[in-house]
Amino acid sequence: MAEVLFCPFCRESFEGERECPEHELVLVPFFDLPGERRALGDDERVAWHSPALGRGPVAAAALAKLIAFATMPLSRVEGPTAMGGTMLRLASESTPKLWLVPAAALAILAILLRRRTPVGLRGVRVLVPLLALVAPATLLWSWSGISEAMALLSERSGQRLTPRLALGAYLVLAASLPCLVFGLRLGTQRRGRASWNPSDGS
Repeated sequence: MAEVLFCPFCRESFEGERECPEHELVLVPFFDLPGERRALGDDERVAWHSPALGRGPVAAAALAKLIAFATMPLSRVEGPTAMGGTMLRLASESTPKLWLVPAAALAILAILLRRRTPVGLRGVRVLVPLLALVAPATLLWSWSGISEAMALLSERSGQRLTPRLALGAYLVLAASLPCLVFGLRLGTQRRGRASWNPSDGS
């Protein structure tokens, strides 16, 4: 049976031909057409920075957690005495359990850096979602302690101190969702056109 080849310009298929009769261009196999993405082999690696195979949303979510931890507050306290501070400061001074938030995010990024093949990523579809749940679980645990401490302080001081979740907490919780959802899909390949090749050639 004659091989079916395609014109790189008009993308028409021709059986048993070597040149496009209209454009006089050499015909090529389908996956050699400009902009076509071939399916990766199970052991074929993508570049460390590639968002392919579901890595992009998971990496972005993990980075968002790190940024929120370093620059944003977990909570704020409303009342006669306002209180706040970043999660990093809170972890350093009084709530060491909060270090679990960046630790889990860094663990996810390390996994994505090491696991860069479809089969390797499919092997961590359970681990990555579990790590994604560490941050929200830690925030709820810390929030419970903060609420109890504020209630005790209000009782002793006679002031009404009301703790509220702040932007950092909401960002960490929001980032946990794509990390969880796309973590369960790691290693999945999307077929179709693409303007880039995710393989690093290694």
